[in-house]
Amino acid sequence: MDRSNVAIIGAGPSGLTMLKALREDGFTVTLFERRHNVGGLWAYSDNPTYTTALPVTRANISRFTCGFSDFPIPDKYPTYMQPHEFQEYMEDYAKHFDLLRDIVFGATLTHARRNDDDTGWLLDIEKDGKTETAAFDRVAFCHGYQSKADVPTFEGQELFEGTIIHSQAYRDPEQFKDKNVVVVGLSSTAGDIVPTLMPVASKVYISHRRGAIPFRRYRNGTPNDLGITWRRRQLSQFLQRHFPTLSRRIADLTVAFLSRRAFGPLDPAWRLEPFPSITVNLPGSFELLMPLLQDGSLTSLHGLTRFTGPRTVEFADGTVLGDVDAVVLCTGYSADWSVVAPWIETSLPQGASVEYTGPEMQRLWMNLFPARYADSAVLLCYSAFGKNNGFSFADVTAWAISNVWRGVEKLPARDEMERWIDEHQRWVAEKCWAVDDKCDISMVRQWEFQGWLHRAAGTGMDNLGWGWKGWVFWWRDRKMYGLMNDGLETAHAFRYFETGRRRTWDGARDAILHANEVVQNMFPMKEDDIPWPPKVKV
Repeated sequence: MDRSNVAIIGAGPSGLTMLKALREDGFTVTLFERRHNVGGLWAYSDNPTYTTALPVTRANISRFTCGFSDFPIPDKYPTYMQPHEFQEYMEDYAKHFDLLRDIVFGATLTHARRNDDDTGWLLDIEKDGKTETAAFDRVAFCHGYQSKADVPTFEGQELFEGTIIHSQAYRDPEQFKDKNVVVVGLSSTAGDIVPTLMPVASKVYISHRRGAIPFRRYRNGTPNDLGITWRRRQLSQFLQRHFPTLSRRIADLTVAFLSRRAFGPLDPAWRLEPFPSITVNLPGSFELLMPLLQDGSLTSLHGLTRFTGPRTVEFADGTVLGDVDAVVLCTGYSADWSVVAPWIETSLPQGASVEYTGPEMQRLWMNLFPARYADSAVLLCYSAFGKNNGFSFADVTAWAISNVWRGVEKLPARDEMERWIDEHQRWVAEKCWAVDDKCDISMVRQWEFQGWLHRAAGTGMDNLGWGWKGWVFWWRDRKMYGLMNDGLETAHAFRYFETGRRRTWDGARDAILHANEVVQNMFPMKEDDIPWPPKVKV
């Protein structure tokens, strides 16, 4: 194999599966991780410049629908896992497949560039206070799309004498003891931080500019994500592709119905409604905030607009709040593109039927490959919405990329990729940004993105369809056909079929049967037995 020396940046789920897949396919691989253990943001760090899940964080998806394709999450873990449990699971995965020997910990990529004759990559790696340059044939950037804090600035901010921090730097609520705190942004991050502030702060306010979609992790005694099956996913993608307006209408009506049913009447003072469209916005896991809003201990305010004095803040409706000691910005994250500048090109949508005034978009084919360097670089930090469950889909993505680089899957010519990028950017402008100008511009067309990855990876999931392969599988094994189509959606299905494009796993069938049996025996739970959410003491 030519040009087989590969660097991977980041030891989260994507980086670990990339390392495993490339190594199994014959590449020589070195993974660089700035932390000192695997897990990505699930590996807690005291470093305030690192995005990290807090100890109180709970996963938004159940353990049954995430995890690696050939390494089941053990039954000992709770339905919704916490960061230390995810980190432990990924550590066990890395040890089981002997991945640690190819990982360099405490190594931070500061810059990636082409060499002088444009034939390979030079990576500046900082470790133990020293920076060295390493040469590689290929690079997979798996450092995530939540590595850079999005920090807004406000008029009059220099007048404020209190504390202003972004949630990325938040670790301990004790620094806010007996203080009046404004949390900006109604999001999953706020859902983690506000409950930790409530017992220690004098008063907590939540400030947000627009509606937000609340959801419960459990519905009718069953984890919400267990309702998503392979067949339902395919039906949803069919509607998105052929009837996008109808698809959006159905999705938004369903979400509104379920939210009201879960939480009862929503006080207009909270301004959760109108809900943003779920087709371009992920719902927030802030269910712990709902009882705080309901009992009045948490006050909802309009969006923060400016600071007017040493301890005064003004909001969009003209309200001025005094005696504010601290502001915590739960305003989101984005990918850090600084390490790959300037060779990653950006552009604005051309020829769109709407006037697009949003930020420039990275030019990546399938939001993965830079067209000029598709044979040697891939960035897994730009497809933040529409890529399926990122944890369990990491394997599929890794197989697809490995197949591209080893010549099993052919990419389009560069000019075709450039045309696809232009057309895709118009789609983002017209079908996403025009619906909600706060949407994530890394949106992908799910039917196209997931469809290509499955084909390139060779998962064989077309054996579950209505074509002749589907009928053959139904005839040969109706039980598995039913479980894989309408039962628990599990990553083990991606290892089940022999296609010659990636390794199958002998344990896939038993793992699928076991996971479905566990779910059928555990759920639905009685209301009193549901372990989440816990009661919040204020």
